[in-house]
Amino acid sequence: MKLEPDLLRHVSRSFYLSIRFLPKKIRPTIAIGYLLARASDTIADTNGLPAEARTRLLTQVKSWICSGIESDRQLLKECIKAQPQGAERDLLAALEKIVGAKSLLPLVHQQLLEEVLAKIIQGQLLDLERFELVSEPQALPDDSSLEEYTYLVAGCVGEFWTKLCLLEWPHYARVDRVQIMHWGKRFGQGLQLVNILRDFSTDIQSSRCYLPIAEMEKARSDPASVRENWMRWLERASLYLKAGWDYTISVRPARVRFACAVPVLIGIRTLQLLKDQPVRPGIKISRQQVRWIILLSVVVGWFGLGERMIYAAFAGKTVQCPD
Repeated sequence: MKLEPDLLRHVSRSFYLSIRFLPKKIRPTIAIGYLLARASDTIADTNGLPAEARTRLLTQVKSWICSGIESDRQLLKECIKAQPQGAERDLLAALEKIVGAKSLLPLVHQQLLEEVLAKIIQGQLLDLERFELVSEPQALPDDSSLEEYTYLVAGCVGEFWTKLCLLEWPHYARVDRVQIMHWGKRFGQGLQLVNILRDFSTDIQSSRCYLPIAEMEKARSDPASVRENWMRWLERASLYLKAGWDYTISVRPARVRFACAVPVLIGIRTLQLLKDQPVRPGIKISRQQVRWIILLSVVVGWFGLGERMIYAAFAGKTVQCPD
């Protein structure tokens, strides 16, 4: 069962840049995993459906993916109807086909997908419980809660990616399994922290705050009042993306190295923009900058050149991306 490449391109945005260049022996598994995770995320974000219904549907989809127990078609149809015309609606309409494609993968690949998707959906259910099944605006209570969330929705993806690659390339990395697994986890968490920091102003106006802050109402009226805490997490995101770069330059397959370099450099550049213009909504890097990052990622991936200089240039902002 072959998935339409247009579906992947339309829903994956910048991640599609990485997926399409992956080696064939892992590309279908990564693509199907991404589509299933994106489908569950779309369900979680469907505000036209009550939070209780989304919770039920996510739980059913989890059973469908992990145990083969088919979800409630009627509830899924209601969720599809609640979507505007576009990529997300097409994605949910194709969910049965995507789950079917998963069943054609090697058994060990299926098991890895089931493991990571169970964690991702658990994170999405926790998100609904904390922010939508409550009557008052909420912030995460402490640092460990944010670490847990970033692990469930993204850090576990870095672990999954690493396990899959270690399975296919016994000499995948230049460091031991424990180290590369740790870097993979931090890689995913760093990318998720970038998303949280970038969307902070918008989220807090929607009574949703992933940063552990004490005065939610004050932060809603004056997001700049939590700048110190926000900057603390920006520094942690930078550290985690440094682990992502260490991961990237430690793996051997050139296509995988390239696929890792692109999101790390995009994440680092986004953090630099956020640092210059904190808590400003809608920050994103330009298409020209993305093209520049792709070129540098080719240099890192296929030629292994300038790895530390490129990281220093982005992290230290000693070299500007062209606008």
